[in-house]
Amino acid sequence: MKTKSARDALALTQRLLARVYAGHRALFLGAFGSMLLSGMTEVAPIAIAKGTVGVLFAEPGEERDWLSSRIMEASAAMAHSFGQGDANPRLAAVALLVVLVLLLGLVAAFFTYVTAYLSRSLAAIIAINLRCALMDKVLSMPLGWFGRRKTGDLVSRFSNDVEQTYHGINMFMLTLSTKVLVLIFAISYVFLLNWRLAAASMIVMPALVVPVVMIGRKVKRHAGKSLVVLGESTEAVMQALSGLRTIRAFAAEEQQRDRYADINAQWLARRKKLFRAMATGKSMMDIVSAGSLAVVLGLGGSLVVTGEWDMDASTFVAFLVALATMFAPIRQLTRAYHEWGAAMASAERVFGILETQTGEEVPSEARVIGPIRQSVVFDHVSFAYPESDETNGSPKPVLRDLSFEIPYGKTVALVGPSGAGKSTIADLLFRFRDPDAGQVLIDGHALTDIEPTSLLRQIAIVSQHPFLFNASVRENIALGRPEATAADVEAAARAANIHDVIAALPDGYESIVGERGSTLSGGQLQRVTIARALLKDASFLLLDEATSSLDTESERTVQAALKNLSAGRTTLVIAHRLSTIIDADKILVIDHGHIVEEGTHEELLARDDAYARLYRAQE
Repeated sequence: MKTKSARDALALTQRLLARVYAGHRALFLGAFGSMLLSGMTEVAPIAIAKGTVGVLFAEPGEERDWLSSRIMEASAAMAHSFGQGDANPRLAAVALLVVLVLLLGLVAAFFTYVTAYLSRSLAAIIAINLRCALMDKVLSMPLGWFGRRKTGDLVSRFSNDVEQTYHGINMFMLTLSTKVLVLIFAISYVFLLNWRLAAASMIVMPALVVPVVMIGRKVKRHAGKSLVVLGESTEAVMQALSGLRTIRAFAAEEQQRDRYADINAQWLARRKKLFRAMATGKSMMDIVSAGSLAVVLGLGGSLVVTGEWDMDASTFVAFLVALATMFAPIRQLTRAYHEWGAAMASAERVFGILETQTGEEVPSEARVIGPIRQSVVFDHVSFAYPESDETNGSPKPVLRDLSFEIPYGKTVALVGPSGAGKSTIADLLFRFRDPDAGQVLIDGHALTDIEPTSLLRQIAIVSQHPFLFNASVRENIALGRPEATAADVEAAARAANIHDVIAALPDGYESIVGERGSTLSGGQLQRVTIARALLKDASFLLLDEATSSLDTESERTVQAALKNLSAGRTTLVIAHRLSTIIDADKILVIDHGHIVEEGTHEELLARDDAYARLYRAQE
């Protein structure tokens, strides 16, 4: 009876194989067929050994066993066909055995190659399937989910865990499955040789099963814990690389080295426990092997001498060869079982992500919308970040019963102190998060009733922190519209006042911008993202503090590009620099999740209240 750990590992393996079986049936059948034939070729030497002893050591006139007799007959026929009918029968039989061994080696090599190639191909296909599924899952998760997880751990699941799962499937296909077949064939053959001696040699086998299974549990547990630490190690590397300037500025290299060394010391401690468990399994295997060999040598040798149980020299030698054939795969199976269990700990971590609920439900009859032609309304919206609890244990409210309207074709600006809830409003518009109460409506339809992709097609964003991929300028501008022509991309760049800069780059629009656009200045980065928003041609525009991190000259250039971008579009501006929103149709002042003031720039200055104080503070 399988233990829970073994059942879980087998169930995980079945699920992994099932993910790709439908599209690769021929590959599966080919791999299984080659495993079967490869297993048979590994057992064939037992029969050859028995036949060899029967041919070489049988006394003249002594009756040979069935196999030796067939070899002698076949070798005589072969000698006769070559005109060597008077050749020594034993030498002819040896020649035939040599030919058989060579042919068997060629056949075994062929099926070993086919099995290895097909098994590794299947394992690689499963790994690719898992990576793509992980990427698809991660891209669909709400932003709040990421706030509760370490980026390094997620990266580790994409890399280390998928790689370990690949090795586990490879181990299952190449070793566990193949060697189990070899073991079945070998055990079956020794029972055919002499069932009494076979049964006696198997007495010590049960002593191996329980320790191997118990050790397998430990291996999986320690492997899982070491993978968690490995994720922390990846996180530490990512933080060190992304924060290198800060580390250098504060001369904190030694502190970071010590932290990283401590994490790796934890990993080593976990791995040592894993290694001890696996080494124990190997030692148990050696003990059981010695026990079985002792039984066969003692009992089998005595039977050859006494002639009991129909035991002759050829059968005894075949038994010894069979025992060696059996215990080689048993050793491999013991090691493979433990490594497979460790790999399935990685598979559990992968499935832990794949089976996470997104928390977003799309109605079966979700509305697909076109360009926005009416207002965008926040209707009594309240929201709190669940990952930011107050000391009393309840989430801290960010928006409180918030209501306002962005009329079609107008520009509305949101201003207020840091933490007032401005960026949260942007997240709600994109459905990165959903309100705890109230609703957001576009053209009279609640966002929760709108098909998400059609919603996002109608919204373009230019944010405070522009993000560019390590790709060409053209690819970055065409993000979301890969079918855009070169003329479309250039037109968007010209409207964003960035074409001349791009044209001056070494490869023009095909120039690689570097990681996060490192080859461009802040103002150039921002104008590339404006070109991206222009090319998207969305009907609603969100400007999230788009110029707050720029110098005066860059701000002036970017503002001109933003003016081109917002023309004719419904626009929401989240602003820190109030000089950038003077021309807005309406300005909303938000504080502690409430609208505390609204009006035009002139109206709000005339009231001499919250907005006027903010404006004077920036003069």
